[in-house]
Amino acid sequence: MEILNYNSSMLYRPFGSRTNVLVSMLGFGAMRLPSVDGKIDHARAIELLESGLYGGINYVDTAYVYNEGDSEIVVGELLNNGWRDKTYVATKLPIWDLKKDGDQNDLFETQLKRLQCEKSDFYLLHAINKNNWKRVLETRTLEWLDEEKKRGRIRFAGFSFHDDFELFKQVIDAYDWDFCQIQYNYAQADVQAGVRGLKYAADKGIGVAVMEPLFGGFLTGPQMPPGACRLFEESGLNPVTSALHWLWNQPEPSVVLSGMSEMNQVKDNLLAVSTAEIGGLTDAEGNVLEKVCRFIRDFVPIGCSKCGYCLNSCPVGVNIPLMFDLYNKHILVERKHALQPALYSGNLPHEKASACVQCGKCVAHCPQEINIPEWLKKVAAEFE
Repeated sequence: MEILNYNSSMLYRPFGSRTNVLVSMLGFGAMRLPSVDGKIDHARAIELLESGLYGGINYVDTAYVYNEGDSEIVVGELLNNGWRDKTYVATKLPIWDLKKDGDQNDLFETQLKRLQCEKSDFYLLHAINKNNWKRVLETRTLEWLDEEKKRGRIRFAGFSFHDDFELFKQVIDAYDWDFCQIQYNYAQADVQAGVRGLKYAADKGIGVAVMEPLFGGFLTGPQMPPGACRLFEESGLNPVTSALHWLWNQPEPSVVLSGMSEMNQVKDNLLAVSTAEIGGLTDAEGNVLEKVCRFIRDFVPIGCSKCGYCLNSCPVGVNIPLMFDLYNKHILVERKHALQPALYSGNLPHEKASACVQCGKCVAHCPQEINIPEWLKKVAAEFE
């Protein structure tokens, strides 16, 4: 099998049986790269990415819409620094921008220019749900994928997914996919495609990339509810390492994507993957994760992963992920204090929950299917 950027301390798995490549079990998600004033800090981002690649990561995931296109540009700069022949790059087509057959071409050309590439190693249809899947079929995007694969500009074709298992099964069976990407973590094993989708794809030889292994950072120590944090503290376990080990304990995930934004995250995740193996999850880890999972499901009000997909759809500019994050932390904290209300009041008027005009445009873009307008009402009532 083909392998790029081999490093003896990194572990690799076949990306399904329909590709001939080995991918690092830890992949670099380029959606949450370090930023300054809302813009990617290119120098820091390149340093961070290269640290991961030196550690043996050979799979970098980006998309047309990440950071308004700047993510693809940074990844292109990275590749141009001597990493093109050592790195597999995955990027995604924004299905929601397709109006008719042929619209794929300009978007794809833009992506290749940003990435400074002549082809895409792994190319995904972005965020498939019921509405986007209908658009895929109406715009003959599957036929377009076939043509680009024949031209050699797309090596392997896949899709990322945010809907229920029944649609996932339908999509899997509709095309000769090489790989797919699903949201999957120990707190949401039965959400969206879930473990059923994971196994259904893997049984067909389709490679599976896992996104949101830490649910947008929510499953890391600092952002978890206090009660969940105590479970890890009392056991002496690291919440991030345990969450990742839970995934790598299973044979089906080929690559687990982590949206790393700080150097310590890269180092910790590289250490975690070096000790991962199928069947290697300890009884102590399994017991604590089961308890934490129950705690989160019972007490966390809003299941927001802070992906930010909703932001561009808001005509006012409400900072929806931040509003939900402040609300979750305020509701879950055992002793009410002034921190979250103060942070809320420090936002501009148009960014606050009370600025929502209840148009509902954001709902169609939410992978978690959250009723955003209704929750924003509750956030505003709590803080204002």
